Amino acid sequence: MKRHALLVGSFVIGALVLLVIGIIWLSGNALFHQELRAAVYFKGSVNGLYVGAPVTFRGVPVGRVESIGIEVDDATLNARIPVYVSLRPDAVQYSGGGKDAELDLPALVQRGLRARLLAQSFVTGQKYIELDFAPDTPAVLAGGGGVPEIPALGDRFDALIDQVAELPLRETVQDLRDTLRTLQQTLAATQGSLDTTAGAIAQTVDEARSTLRTASAALVAVQADTQATLRAMTRLAQDSGQTVQQLQTELAATLQAARRAAESAQTAIDRVSEMAAPGAPLRADLDGAVRDLAQAARSLRTWSEVLEERPNAVIFGNDTP
Repeated sequence: MKRHALLVGSFVIGALVLLVIGIIWLSGNALFHQELRAAVYFKGSVNGLYVGAPVTFRGVPVGRVESIGIEVDDATLNARIPVYVSLRPDAVQYSGGGKDAELDLPALVQRGLRARLLAQSFVTGQKYIELDFAPDTPAVLAGGGGVPEIPALGDRFDALIDQVAELPLRETVQDLRDTLRTLQQTLAATQGSLDTTAGAIAQTVDEARSTLRTASAALVAVQADTQATLRAMTRLAQDSGQTVQQLQTELAATLQAARRAAESAQTAIDRVSEMAAPGAPLRADLDGAVRDLAQAARSLRTWSEVLEERPNAVIFGNDTP
């Protein structure tokens, strides 16, 4: 009986030990460390955020989500979602303040500490809270939570969504439709012009091909005529060469005879010059003969004049007193 009670007591004690170990493991040693609570107020939807979601600083886990609530304003019915997180002070260490330096959230908020909701998995849609410093953003605090508050930043796409929401989408869509309609009309006109141009180009290509064929035939004929002309010129050159070779001897003899005739003519000219030179005997005889011929010419002229006046002078003689 005592042995049975000892076994039961040992089993209970073991179960309690295992329970304590499990609680300590699940709590992440939170039982031995004092955690710092903070609140983050989100204006938009926190779909995908759950209790126990990690809170990280540039990817390093520094805490977890404790609770998610809803606060509605009675007057304006504006809703905000407070998310309470617990942060481990030992997760952040200051390089100049030592290991025991306390985590001063208000001071960190003044220096730019902000919280942003990010997607943990695009497949499951779960989200987590990311902490980081953004000193260029304003620190908008909701207040009233009784715990330190970390300002929330919108999603990276919120600014883009707001800009898109401010765009005149209806007018833009109408302008886009008008532009598409004009583009279709332009494309139709361009297609018609292209068809006409294609027909003209095809006709031009056909005419060009016909012209090329005609030109090719003409070139072939000219080539044949040219070849025939070249052959005739070649034969003429050959015949001329043969003729020149045959006449070369006769030309040489003719040139030699012409040279001798020129020498004879030169000799005759020299002799005539000697005879016609002043003081030469033949020159005096020639002068006398010329004078006699002149006198005879005068007598004949006188006789012709007499005959013209008295034709019977041939019979009766010249009885001119």
